[in-house]
Amino acid sequence: MKIGKILFVMMIVSSTSYAQVGLEGFSSGRYEVRKTKPTHRKPTSEGPAETKTETTTSTAVAPGAAATTTMTTTVATPTPVTEASPTPTVVATTSAAVEAQEPSISEQAESLFSSKAEKVYDFYRVQVHPDDVRNNKVELEVMPVIGYTDSQSNYSYRDYQSLFEALKIKTNVWFTPLIGVSGQLMFSFAADMDSVSGSSRVPTKYEYLDLGINFRRFFGVSRLSNSMEFAVLYSDSKVNVESDNTSRPRLKTSGFGMALKARVPTSESYAWTFGGSFYPRLQHSESETGVDIKSGTSDENIRLGVDLGGEFKFTRESQLIWNLGLSTEKNTFDGAASLPDPHTSATPDNVSVTNSLIMFSLGYRWGH
Repeated sequence: MKIGKILFVMMIVSSTSYAQVGLEGFSSGRYEVRKTKPTHRKPTSEGPAETKTETTTSTAVAPGAAATTTMTTTVATPTPVTEASPTPTVVATTSAAVEAQEPSISEQAESLFSSKAEKVYDFYRVQVHPDDVRNNKVELEVMPVIGYTDSQSNYSYRDYQSLFEALKIKTNVWFTPLIGVSGQLMFSFAADMDSVSGSSRVPTKYEYLDLGINFRRFFGVSRLSNSMEFAVLYSDSKVNVESDNTSRPRLKTSGFGMALKARVPTSESYAWTFGGSFYPRLQHSESETGVDIKSGTSDENIRLGVDLGGEFKFTRESQLIWNLGLSTEKNTFDGAASLPDPHTSATPDNVSVTNSLIMFSLGYRWGH
């Protein structure tokens, strides 16, 4: 009986000792539960959903032996269902739609006499670059000119050649970007021509005046858009010699015509210009000087011209321009001349004159 009591007490003591050892293990850190920090989910728009991994590590250290148990738990994070963002409606505006809204020449002409002028300028303020030349309302050109005229005729009084220097001044006034008026004046300096005998020179003064009503169209709203300009012109040209001269008559030609000019920019700083003019019916006359020289009765007079040029554009207010022009005027007369030809001593009938004029100009244009 005593032996049984002794064994019972020993079992209780042994259990208490083991419990103390276990508690000492937890308090000393030999038994630990570690949990990894959860990772943050990446947005769905940046890539696929990620999984969250939790790792629990338990370490048990018994007396005299070490045992490590690691438990890894993987929890899949469900991908949240997000609302689909509404797709914005994009309205594409094509260049054709923009050009379709550009005020036409007729609308701009109407705006000159109505309250629609502000609407026209509003369009160009919004659509056209501020440095575009069509924003100029007034332009002034000053160009020195070198000219050469060659007049060929079967009447010696109208047969001559002349090389001269001149100055050309031109002004453009644009009431709207597509409608305007222009005026051009050119006059020579110390010019002359050969006399009938060829032994002397005849002092001469060339004067040219051109007035125009201009209409133009731009094929787009870009600064590099091509454009076409049409003009209705009135031309008045004079060849004046001294009043006591007995070798050459004074000449005057005037009338209406039309001109066409194309402008083709190749960059923001340069543009080519091509053009031509046509005067179908001109009035041509010869005035008396020291003697009354008449080639006959003026019958038909016509003039054709072509031009090639370029514009070096610094800004829309400042441009260097050049031009090479060739014009040919044909004058035909009916009846007999008033004086015999000094070279043949015969009086010619049906005199004809072909006058070719070549001019090269280089100058400057101011715009505002």
